[in-house]
Amino acid sequence: MSRLNLVNFETVCCIARLGSFSAAALRLNASQPAVTARVRELESSVGIAFFQKSGRRMELTIAGREFLQRVEPLVQQIEQEVLAHAAPDSLNGVVRIGVSHVMLSWFPEVIAQLKRDMPGVRYEIDLDAGASMVQKLEAGRMDIAVVAGKAQSPRMASVSLQPEELQWLMSSRIPRKLAGRKRPTADLLAGSPIWLVPRSSILFADAMAALRQHNVQMHNLNACVNMAGILSMIDHTTGIGLTATSVAQAHLAAGLVEPVGADLPAIRLDVTLMYHRDQHQTIVRKVIERIVEFDQRRPV
Repeated sequence: MSRLNLVNFETVCCIARLGSFSAAALRLNASQPAVTARVRELESSVGIAFFQKSGRRMELTIAGREFLQRVEPLVQQIEQEVLAHAAPDSLNGVVRIGVSHVMLSWFPEVIAQLKRDMPGVRYEIDLDAGASMVQKLEAGRMDIAVVAGKAQSPRMASVSLQPEELQWLMSSRIPRKLAGRKRPTADLLAGSPIWLVPRSSILFADAMAALRQHNVQMHNLNACVNMAGILSMIDHTTGIGLTATSVAQAHLAAGLVEPVGADLPAIRLDVTLMYHRDQHQTIVRKVIERIVEFDQRRPV
């Protein structure tokens, strides 16, 4: 028997969780040929074949499944014991995190805290829509996703974070009165460019339902995928739009934008933290814990 390598065990466990060699390569920050070589080396060492192809996924053979049921807890325990005695500033690696644009007002503070805790760990931040992030998470291209809405997946664990408030804001340059009389909301909307999230966003249906109450015409609608971008468009085009209150604080304080009014009430947006149910990597778990702790402390 050739000498056993702990990295090979970790690789086989990762493939079993994610379902493909390519997803495991992304997760482990290794090339696909290197991952394949590790599997072949371990198969040669223990004398069994671990995987068989089933459609697009690699599934464990019966012998491989029985072997990993015994070995995977030991691999996790070894990693945890090693990292338990390691100083946080000695930890290193890459953590891939998907974040919705809505959370950009506070998420950089989480990363700043994590960089202080574990300066050797690097982060790849992907700004994307919720459905796309879940797909990337399932495919192993992300370790963690902070998703707008109540996202669910049978293979993912989820934690509900504090909801975000979105409100309808208008440029302060839009006149509130015409000929000495207060302009109704429908008149404000009819005379200004309106900025919304795109149709693919979970917010689009709620936004349109609110606008239909005021007979808004479709030709007046414009789309932007970024909340900060929507805010900038409201300001520069003398427009009206729906954006996150937390993102708009500086513009509100400077008097550049203001709430449209009670006729267009704020919208509450759920936020969900998602990760693989069998996520046992200590560094990733530490990042998850820090996000949850920060969320519990931040003001609503």
